[in-house]
Amino acid sequence: MKMTPEQREHAKAVITKSWLCVDCGVNTAPGVPDVEEAIRQLEAKGGYSARIDASSEVYMVREAVWEKAGMEPFGGCLCIGCLEQRLDRRLKPKDFIEHVFNGMPGSVRLLRRRKYWYVEARQ
Repeated sequence: MKMTPEQREHAKAVITKSWLCVDCGVNTAPGVPDVEEAIRQLEAKGGYSARIDASSEVYMVREAVWEKAGMEPFGGCLCIGCLEQRLDRRLKPKDFIEHVFNGMPGSVRLLRRRKYWYVEARQ
């Protein structure tokens, strides 16, 4: 199924270009395709699979936190360690916004910092 130019642009607007941390290069979402792979799978199969697990660091923080770290909105990914290094402090639950990403499984260090830390017990 060939995607229309409009569908391609929409995919590029809602799927990150890369899940690699812009500072250290670690893959923050090893079970999730980047935008180019997602587009390939969408065209080949009409969909794509994604897996978020205990090795993932997929999250959303407040705009002010992201900005203080020197990041542009949707300007790439940072692992928790690199975000904290840029902030020169440990993240707190109030740094995270209410977003579906913040209710998903994740690495132990992510779960210990975010609002929904109780998810850790289910892993």
